[in-house]
This record gives sequence, C-alpha cells and structure tokens, in this order.
Amino acid sequence: MPETSEAFVERIDLLFEELSFAIRWKRPSILLVFYESENIRDRADRALEERLTEIGQRLVQVKVDKKTFDIPLLLSRRPARDQSVYSVNGLSSGGGKAGANAYRALNMRREYFVDYSIRVIIWLAGNEAIELSRHAPDFWAFRHRVVELYDSMDTEDRKEPINELADGGQRSSAQPGDVDRQIEQYEALISELPKKAESYPERLELLLLLAGSYRANQAYDQSIQRSRQGILIARKINNIAMLVEFWTNLGAAYVDLDQKTKAMRACRKALRLSPGDSRLWGKVGHLYHIMKRFRDAIIAYQQVILLDPQNSSARSALVACYRLLGKAALAEEQIKLALPIMANETEYNQAVFESVCGNASKAIELLATALEKKQIGMDEVRRDPNLDFIRHDPRFEDLQSPGDLKSKDLQISKGS
Repeated sequence: MPETSEAFVERIDLLFEELSFAIRWKRPSILLVFYESENIRDRADRALEERLTEIGQRLVQVKVDKKTFDIPLLLSRRPARDQSVYSVNGLSSGGGKAGANAYRALNMRREYFVDYSIRVIIWLAGNEAIELSRHAPDFWAFRHRVVELYDSMDTEDRKEPINELADGGQRSSAQPGDVDRQIEQYEALISELPKKAESYPERLELLLLLAGSYRANQAYDQSIQRSRQGILIARKINNIAMLVEFWTNLGAAYVDLDQKTKAMRACRKALRLSPGDSRLWGKVGHLYHIMKRFRDAIIAYQQVILLDPQNSSARSALVACYRLLGKAALAEEQIKLALPIMANETEYNQAVFESVCGNASKAIELLATALEKKQIGMDEVRRDPNLDFIRHDPRFEDLQSPGDLKSKDLQISKGS
C-alpha cells in the first residue's frame, strides 16, 4: 500500500470533523465523496472506521442494489442509528428506468435524513455525481459537504498547494490535476441542470465551486465570469449569503490580478451585505495593508478581532501596521495579547508573527518549515505584506531559490 499522503489525511480530517460535530449535537450529516477507484474508497473507509471507533461509533457499509435501492427508508429502519455512520456506495446499481431508482428514492425521501438524524457518506464514482444532480436535485441541495478523493494523492512529487475557494481563499491541498478534474466535473453538472428557476440553488453552488476552482487554476477571467453569473442569479432570488460569497471570490480574484481598486469595491459590497463576517473584514484589512493605507487597515483588523478575539492573523497584521506607523507602544500591546494564542498556530502563522515582531532568524526558520510542510506556496509568501520586515534578509531570499528546504532549514538554524 502506498504511503498515506498529507492530502488524503486532510480529506479524511474534513469528513471526520463534520461527522464528529453531527454526533456531538445529535444532528444529521449528509456527505458526498467523489472518488476514482475502489482502492482509495476502501482506504478512506478504513481510516474513518478507525477514527469513529475511538468515539464509540460504528461505520456501517451499505451496498446499493435492485433490492436495497431505497436508502432513506432502509437507513431509517436500522437499529442503533445514534451510534452509526453509514457508508453507501453503488447508487448506479439501484435499477429502474435509466438506473435511476436509488437517485429518485434519495430525492423523494430526503426528509428522512433529518427526521431520523441519519449520518451518511455517499460515495460517487464516474457519472454518479451527474446522475445524482439530474435525478435528485433537491437531495443534491440537501447535502452538507462535498469532498474529492483521487488516486493522484498518493504521488510523492506533490506540488505546492493551491488556493481553493468555495470560501474565498483558504488553503487547500488540491493538486493541479485534481482542480482540472473538479472543473470538468462541475461544468458537466451545471450543463445538466434545467434552465428553470427551480434549479437556481444548485446552479449557484456549482457556479461558486467553479469560480473558486478557476481561480485556483489562475484562470481569472473564467473565475470572474462565473462569479458575475452567480451574482446575477443570487440577486434574482435574493440569496444574500451567496451574494456575499460571490463578491468575496470576485475580490480575491482581483487581488490576485493586482487590481486593488476593483478588489476593494467587491469586498465593500460583500461587507455591506454581511457586516458581521470577520473573514470579510480581514480581506478588507489586507487590501488596505498592501495599499499602504495603514490607518484604514487598523480599523478593519480591529473589527476582525472584535468579532474573533482568537484571530492570530489579525493580531499579527495589527502589530505590523502599528510598527509601520511608528506606534511602538500599541504594537507591543498587541504582541502581548497575541502571545498566548500563538503556541497552537501553524509554523507559517508563527513565522508571520515573528516577522512583524522583528525576530528575523526565528521567522525565517519557521518559514522554512512551513514551506517544507507545504502550508503555504511561495507565491503567497512573496505577496504577504507581513513578511516585508524580513524580505531583504539574504536568508529569506535564499528560501526563494530552488533547493532542498531541509538543508536550508539546517543552515538557517545554524545562523549561516
């Protein structure tokens, strides 16, 4: 068996996190997982089974066939549902006209998952995702999370992680080939949707996934186009939450294109719609920061901390802005407030903090580790204004050149 990759583990973490919350709060959970081979599905099931056993839960395998096609009804009658997570595969084997019985059952009895607090993972291979969206559009909108598992996660020569954005710019372990497959899959799904208002919710979610995936592939024109299409539909049906997401993605794409004015306009539109989303204030603060409007950035970062006191990134950014304005006392105050929450942060966040504090050697050492662990890509490192304090250090410049990061880390730790 190939060595378990970080990307694979991260996807399992996502699934387990969602399931553990559902178990804790006694609520349903519907997870859809796209996969390429039985090998990776079996590995994922074993990994999940091991983790679920530790919290007193069973992973129950359910194989769909012509007799067991009515999954919602079948699971609603199972005993010990509160101690079980169901792993369902083989939807295309459910029989019926066009092989659609299992899909239609999910659509017709989707409320059973809520009524009986069912926690289920549904595995989708090949065209099953397309068939599911076609025959069960209401169930498709019902799900809580979609995850992709690909065999290429086992390759040792993995490139830097790419920005994903169904969320406007958080880190992802998706690989370039994975993103291409995601785009192809999402485009196929959206092309199958009927051109009717009833399909708008599903269309919006797919447009958002496409906007983020295109941006991850640096196909910014397509990302912007999909975001604008989403904005038009979200306005039609007054879906404020989706409007916020599309404006946020649009702002992120313009940031990547270095079109700061357009980026700021998009982020402000998102903020007007959702002033209590700390993530948006963080993006606005970042934009002001790179535009060197430090006083405006400080106001935005303070708003982040008001909404999310444990936000270490905003604390570091505040230190940076205060230092750049020559307000040493305020910078020191923020450093003291940030110290207790830094111990549990990633090496990259710690590197940023050490940078804004003026501790160049420690910052570069942590940054080397973060790059080695692929917590961040070099493009993001080059753009992060909080690293400007160490940017002209020869050791920082050395990190940007090709070579073995482990050996560089060793040289840095020796003070060379």
